[in-house]
Amino acid sequence: MKQKTNTIILEMGTAKSRDIRDLHRGEGKIFKNIAKMLKQLKESGETPEDAQPIIIIVRKKVKERIFD
Repeated sequence: MKQKTNTIILEMGTAKSRDIRDLHRGEGKIFKNIAKMLKQLKESGETPEDAQPIIIIVRKKVKERIFD
């Protein structure tokens, strides 16, 4: 499938389960970071003002286990 010009793909890296849950609710750190990135992209002219579809890729952070 070919990417359309009005599609924005943001890769956020890893995140805690709580942060991902907050993102689903439309709140939290990740949501604020996405809003800030979109604002910067629009202000710099790198993306059109009518860009609507957003695909967000977030991988769940794996808890570190320490074994003795």
